[in-house]
Amino acid sequence: MDPYVNDDLKDIQKAVSEFCEHEFDQEGLHKLEDEHRYPRELYGKIGELGIIGVGFSEDIGGSGFGALGHVIAVTELCRSLPGMGMALSLGYIPGFVVDIYGSPEQREKYVRPMIEGRYISAISVTEPDSGSDLSGLKTRMEDRADHFVVNGSKVFTTNAGYADFYTLLARDQDRQTVTIFDKELIDGNPPGCFEINDLGRKMGINTTTSGELVFSDFRIPKDNVLGQRGKGLRMVLDGFELGRIVIAAQAFGSMLYGYEKVVAYAKKRTQFGRPIIQFQSVEHDLVDMYVEIEKCRNILYKAAWLYDRKDPESKKYSSMVKLAVPESAIRLLNKTIDILGGYGYMRDQGLEGALRDVRITSIYEGTGNIQKNSIAKMIF
Repeated sequence: MDPYVNDDLKDIQKAVSEFCEHEFDQEGLHKLEDEHRYPRELYGKIGELGIIGVGFSEDIGGSGFGALGHVIAVTELCRSLPGMGMALSLGYIPGFVVDIYGSPEQREKYVRPMIEGRYISAISVTEPDSGSDLSGLKTRMEDRADHFVVNGSKVFTTNAGYADFYTLLARDQDRQTVTIFDKELIDGNPPGCFEINDLGRKMGINTTTSGELVFSDFRIPKDNVLGQRGKGLRMVLDGFELGRIVIAAQAFGSMLYGYEKVVAYAKKRTQFGRPIIQFQSVEHDLVDMYVEIEKCRNILYKAAWLYDRKDPESKKYSSMVKLAVPESAIRLLNKTIDILGGYGYMRDQGLEGALRDVRITSIYEGTGNIQKNSIAKMIF
């Protein structure tokens, strides 16, 4: 019996699994990767079916199951095909900041169509010389009557180029402010004020872009400020709290994907006259994986449960799952390749791709060492 997952969440889990069974395929993912193209059509479908909206509140078109709902849905997407599940969920994770701090008008304009699968979101925080140190941002926004003028650059913006709206963290005098801008605003600025450069292919998640954004006297209306001016750093970190839990769900789903594939293989693969699952070394590896999965499941579900209850422990647990689950997923997927041997190294088996894709989960929205810093501050 699972104390966190009720019958409604089990129904959601089943529905997502059935969708993936019909819509996901390895060859389709490879084609998208080769073309460096986002699965926009599938993103629209998961929006129409309510999969994006599972964790969002009902007042904006979601189902109201909170962080735990997001975890269940994203886990199942990545359990079916990690690279596809990660890409699809990366289309809306950046929108958490707008959902948490946006005005009713902003949420209606941006979050509702995102939940429906019509809008893809992006967040621009990292800069060439400022990654983990968000206090060192150099992109500046200058106050000009009814608008801001933005100058500077951002890197590693996921979904850059095809996102329908962006949230931007920039230095506003001596503090940071978050603003929103969309394609309409980009088109409304003079030519040359805004530039997007695709940073090219990556180790994994090649169905998504990682882009550089360059601002040259880019005008953003003051009405586009998100939340309270000057409180941007706090807003981004609050959005990251939920984002880290959902990213841990990406890693957890990838663990399940690898484990289920390797168990099936070990039962069928015969060496020295018997299935390799009967060899103690393989059997012990599979037991270690099973135990690790259960440990990760419990800490992940607890983190989501605490977040939904606004428990003060939530911040610590979001850092804990962001630290622990990706590291476990990387180790587990690496071991699955060892068990499959040469077959595991081949692209068509899916495991080498899953390992490359999941590697980013220990980096984005705060590296493992940054999570350790955060946890240390909270427990000491």
